[in-house]
Amino acid sequence: MTMKRGFIFDQLLCVNCKACSAACSLENKFPVKARNILNYNSELSASVAYSNLSVACNHCEVPVCLDGCPSSAYSRDTSSGAIIIDDTRCIGCKYCIWNCPFDAPQYDIENKVIGKCHFCYSRLNEGMEPACTSACPTGALSFGDLERYDKSDAPEWYPGNELNPGMRFRKRTGDILKIIPSTLFRKELNIVPVEKKGRESEWSLILFSFMSVLSVSMIFLSLITSKLPDKILFISLTVIPGIISLFHLGNWQKAWRAIINIKSSPLSREILAYMLYLILSVAAVTHGMPVLFIAASINGFFLLLFIDAVYVYTSRSLNAYFHSGQTFITALIIISFLSGSVLPFLFISSVKIILIIYRYNPQPLNLAVIKFVRLALLIVAGASIVTGISYPDTSIIIILLIGELTDRILFYYDFNPVGISDQINKHISRLSYEKKGD
Repeated sequence: MTMKRGFIFDQLLCVNCKACSAACSLENKFPVKARNILNYNSELSASVAYSNLSVACNHCEVPVCLDGCPSSAYSRDTSSGAIIIDDTRCIGCKYCIWNCPFDAPQYDIENKVIGKCHFCYSRLNEGMEPACTSACPTGALSFGDLERYDKSDAPEWYPGNELNPGMRFRKRTGDILKIIPSTLFRKELNIVPVEKKGRESEWSLILFSFMSVLSVSMIFLSLITSKLPDKILFISLTVIPGIISLFHLGNWQKAWRAIINIKSSPLSREILAYMLYLILSVAAVTHGMPVLFIAASINGFFLLLFIDAVYVYTSRSLNAYFHSGQTFITALIIISFLSGSVLPFLFISSVKIILIIYRYNPQPLNLAVIKFVRLALLIVAGASIVTGISYPDTSIIIILLIGELTDRILFYYDFNPVGISDQINKHISRLSYEKKGD
């Protein structure tokens, strides 16, 4: 559906009075702040222009919040084009927060569901404007025909153009607002770090994904060596990740809804793949049937691909597949190490080392140290399997697994979903670098 009407914003007229945000809250009584005003150059550096941006849900033509939601809590109102969330269906997984480049979905901590702008769709269907645009005293935020404006007039740091958001900008030439007199204000740009999305719940995702990798590795190893794994250890490594994943949800009682949107949600496909793998692998280990091991191995392969597909969808890039902590690569190195396959282990290790070096960044220092330690652990494990010294002692296996767990942790640190605040920060950082070079 192509949006015919939407928000029009004029950066020159916005004075950060927050009338739009207040009107939204008063009209809808949302438990979260659905409309926010972001400041570009909030520290008032004289070296660049100053402006504000009033942003909420843009009700995109390609709604990644709706398509990615595993519980189908989102829907589109056919009359107004508004993207609406039904909090009775929301499981509080926060995947839409990751997916939305405009930071529109907000997590309601008290009710443990998502809240967001719904375009005042009932007002639109009655012929009125959204509360936010009708309350703007300067005309900075208005409501109108989107086809009258060119999408390319948006600021270069404005993300999500490929989603065709229902937001257009009035074209302005030159600086938006200069700081005068410049001698009274700081010359340097001050970049305030933006907290990454979803960091508060990543521990459960790290454990879920890493333990799933260990479980799949054990199944493949059993298929290769024709030896059954320890039943208690295997079942623990397979069942516990599912329990841990519930801690990622705001409403774990509604976890059953997570597989509803299999058609378009990578998260739904990941969860369904895990459930099928759980049944097949536990049955295979319990009954020792070769056909079940084959079925579980195939399912496990797709499970690992689906796990990282969740992050590929969010970043809208294949970059997540090119990380040393990617699940399939991690499983391969564990399998090759435990089976004593030296050449495959060295090849996969080389790939991992290349990927680690490719993503190396000396800042921040603590992450650089962690990556150095991770490389050291991999080298120690590699030296052991090549020379046969201490291989395959339990201690050397633990060293390898600690290294791979560290790699998975680094995967989440390196994973950075697109967000508008972060995009503004990156643009300011680039300007700051250019100004220092002048």
